[in-house]
Amino acid sequence: MRLPWRLKWTLGQLVRPGDYRRHSAVLRSAPAFYFTTLKKLIPGLSSEIKYLQLVDGHVIPVRDFMTLYIYKEIFVDRCYDVILDRTAPVILDIGANSGLFALRLKQLYPSAKIACYEPFPPNFVQLENTIAVNGLNEVTPLQKAVGAHRGRAKLFIHKRNMGGHSFYAAEAHNTDHVDVEVIDVPSILGDLQQQVDLLKLDCEGAEFDILMNLAASDARQIRRIIVETTSDLYNVDQLNAQMSSLGYQHQPRNGLSLYTQRVDA
Repeated sequence: MRLPWRLKWTLGQLVRPGDYRRHSAVLRSAPAFYFTTLKKLIPGLSSEIKYLQLVDGHVIPVRDFMTLYIYKEIFVDRCYDVILDRTAPVILDIGANSGLFALRLKQLYPSAKIACYEPFPPNFVQLENTIAVNGLNEVTPLQKAVGAHRGRAKLFIHKRNMGGHSFYAAEAHNTDHVDVEVIDVPSILGDLQQQVDLLKLDCEGAEFDILMNLAASDARQIRRIIVETTSDLYNVDQLNAQMSSLGYQHQPRNGLSLYTQRVDA
């Protein structure tokens, strides 16, 4: 019998003693992670927000099971830990979800300025809460989607994955949708009027159109881009070729793609 994904992932957390040590290095109480995971395992069983306290005093608000999965990726596996060469980097977070990427980057770079784009209303509420309860300065939440072109678009809602909402119904496994405002990268850069140290893209397929439409003049303003690619929607090799043509060097890391501007670009 094939186990449901949530149950399989939860069992995986429980049987690996090495993971307990890793959670203990991040959280003030590793058992709190396991208790919260069990409470959130069955959808609808526990709707109250639980809080995981990090060793540095910051907290992770957990309303949904998927927040625990995202927490492990970002804080335990450290998939987005990128070395930046400025103490006050400018960061764009596209697909901000509940704000855990922003929280982690503020741990690493306390003086960072981060703009967080999240179009789905329930996620946006959680994003604002993460910023508020942690007192994050210079972190700006924006309830907008980012795409290749400005306008309006349908955002299809994934019923079980708060990080799975997408412009593509097949990716969200659902035709239910909300109408969202869409802004493009050139508009963001035009308003910003400064160089971006890191652009993070986790937007369930929209990253392809965003990057394939990125002009060379805009690319020169973005020093690094880290992307969660969606290989079932497009040819990742085509995306890598596009980024190379824009002057980026590609480095696969932790299941993501990191593109860094070449010195000679």
